[in-house]
Amino acid sequence: MTRALLVELAGVAIAIPAEGVHCEVLESGRTTGLPVAAPLLLGLTVIHGRAVPVVNLAHLLGTPGHGTADLNVLTEVDGEGLALPADRTLGLIRLPDAPTQATPLSEPTPLPSPDGTGQVMVRTLNAPALLASLRVHLERV
Repeated sequence: MTRALLVELAGVAIAIPAEGVHCEVLESGRTTGLPVAAPLLLGLTVIHGRAVPVVNLAHLLGTPGHGTADLNVLTEVDGEGLALPADRTLGLIRLPDAPTQATPLSEPTPLPSPDGTGQVMVRTLNAPALLASLRVHLERV
């Protein structure tokens, strides 16, 4: 089983697996939009002195809104960072071992809630796949 940070955005629970990924929860800073950015990219923010792309998770989720929130989860894969907006953190959970999905976000799966009181529908983030998708868009900007 893999440990994951569980966050919520627009009422959707998103698991960010900790294996091979560094996560840090921070207050959202200013996001600077990019004029030719794809809908998946909200813009750039500065975290720890470097420019980090801010992902439009609302676009990935297919939910209305622009995807900004009070928190950003800095997610680093192989030294490259992504800022993922989140309304709140829900805790740590364990994900069942499963094949890695090829898409940036899985379909909803019922998992035990972090507080053990029931189940929550969770979409699991594949940070490397999301980074690969963003890389294509960032190279055009």
